[in-house]
Amino acid sequence: MPIAGFTSSAIIDQLTHVLGALSAEDRKKEVNKTKAVYAFEVANAGGKRHYFVVDLKQVGRVTDGATEAEAAQGQPKPDISIAISDDTFVKISEGKTTAAGEFMSGKVKIKGNMMLGMKLEPILKRFKTLAESLPPPSPAAPAAAPAPASAVPAQDIVVRGYNGSLVIAQILKAFGSDDAKREAALKKTNAIFQIDLNGPEGVKSWVLNLKPGATASDLVMAGTAAQNKKAAGATLILSDADFVDLASGKLTGQSAFMGGKLKSKGNIMLALKLESVLKAVKGPAAKL
Repeated sequence: MPIAGFTSSAIIDQLTHVLGALSAEDRKKEVNKTKAVYAFEVANAGGKRHYFVVDLKQVGRVTDGATEAEAAQGQPKPDISIAISDDTFVKISEGKTTAAGEFMSGKVKIKGNMMLGMKLEPILKRFKTLAESLPPPSPAAPAAAPAPASAVPAQDIVVRGYNGSLVIAQILKAFGSDDAKREAALKKTNAIFQIDLNGPEGVKSWVLNLKPGATASDLVMAGTAAQNKKAAGATLILSDADFVDLASGKLTGQSAFMGGKLKSKGNIMLALKLESVLKAVKGPAAKL
């Protein structure tokens, strides 16, 4: 979505469109080409700032916000942070200047892996080429028709109003970047879960693929197991607030089940395995 006063938001929109339009397999390929998380602090001519985080390391998604903390919610830790003016960002994307040249002149400030800054232009060029090969984004409609079961909607893991989505994002953050840590945890769990959380906008679903061999790109998925073409060993149904309490240790799986707060389809014993995973990441520190 264009952001008033920030011409460069069109660049971020293009990245978002491409990542959302690609199939899960193709998105994974693009992520593997870069294997980095970029954070941008963009200042416009009026002195206003907007922040973007582009994950090209784990899931392949883009978030933004009026503050650095808002943009970073649910995202992996950036490998590089780039402070840049709106105009300079546009010029780099159009090939009118280079990130290296603007860095040397002091117009671009970089923290983190300097070499990733030099890769910015090839990344933007690659995604521009991909965007040209894809259908343009659909115009906004007053109401969208329900997606068929076979189609996975391109949506963020973190959903506003659902604090449990922060817990799910923390699972990705905790296990997504460390292959050895992730595989060790997956061997202990060895299950696929569908989590149905009842919140302010009804029930929303996520899939936790906690089976050995799962990668950072398919460890956590928005949507149902059927939409993501996965077979869930257990579907856990509970309120968003109770899921947060379960993750923080205020509520146990056994007491939640016995008290009617937790309903399960499939193997209820798997809920106990998930509880140990949740304890490892704890509940979210912030609310949405």
